[in-house]
Amino acid sequence: MLNVAILGCGRWGRNHLSTLSKLRDEKLVESITVIDTSLAARNSAILANDVRETTDGLDADLVIIATPSTLHATQAKELMAQGYHVLVEKPLGCCESEAAQVLASAHENGRVIGVGLLLRFHPAVKLAKKMLNSGKLGRLESLRFIRRTVRPAPEEGNVIESLGVHAIDLICHMLSESEPSAVNVEGDRTESRVVLEFPHGIEALVDIGWGSNTERRTVTLVGSTASFRFDLDVHDKAFMITDGIETAIGCESNHSPLEAELRHIIAGVEAHKAGIAWEAFPDYGAALRGVRWTERAIQAMPITRPH
Repeated sequence: MLNVAILGCGRWGRNHLSTLSKLRDEKLVESITVIDTSLAARNSAILANDVRETTDGLDADLVIIATPSTLHATQAKELMAQGYHVLVEKPLGCCESEAAQVLASAHENGRVIGVGLLLRFHPAVKLAKKMLNSGKLGRLESLRFIRRTVRPAPEEGNVIESLGVHAIDLICHMLSESEPSAVNVEGDRTESRVVLEFPHGIEALVDIGWGSNTERRTVTLVGSTASFRFDLDVHDKAFMITDGIETAIGCESNHSPLEAELRHIIAGVEAHKAGIAWEAFPDYGAALRGVRWTERAIQAMPITRPH
């Protein structure tokens, strides 16, 4: 069993803590330590075995980095140099070169590193790829990703970096890890429509925004003979639409994406300790591609000029 630490216990760090406590009950995790400079955050971490302000003298096999995004790259490199394995929440770095330095540090220090592109672990994603590969959808024509949240926009940051990165990675994964050929963007830092074009004529539309009236989290694949749709909040089923008739299809697993992601990285660290080969998911090339196209999408965002 592993000792796991969570660096940063804000909204998403608390989700990690809740999920890890379940894995602790299953004896996959030995203990959970929360590290946060905020007294309020430490006091709220009632599911943790231990809380502390710093990583000094930390006893952990795996550290989950859930701090503000500007700290991810530096903290990941420092922790791996100290001998810890890490799971880094997205973004891995502020740009592709910084992300590449983090991945190089993992090689240099012989550490396991995971990148928090967790939608790859959604149960319906595996089912969607199965439908694509079996020809059940016919020729894939387009994809649509909608992620609109009622949460207000943060004071800093960009909706493409926060929400769009998941869509970009997921779409490339659906298309057998294809590289987009172009990106076009409408909108601003709080609400955007991103269009990704792929060399084989497939277009993907990403519709993302903060401060919406309702939560909307759907992914739709449109094929020449059928369509496939799933809700990111539903983990046990998806829907096939053929000739206007909608049919529910059960998923093989109902683990949440976060739980599946944590199980995967824990297995990776256990494999490393046993001297067994383990494959990162996403692999390093895909992780870099996600940063690269997120960066390009932000650069493609229209410039707002004062009147």
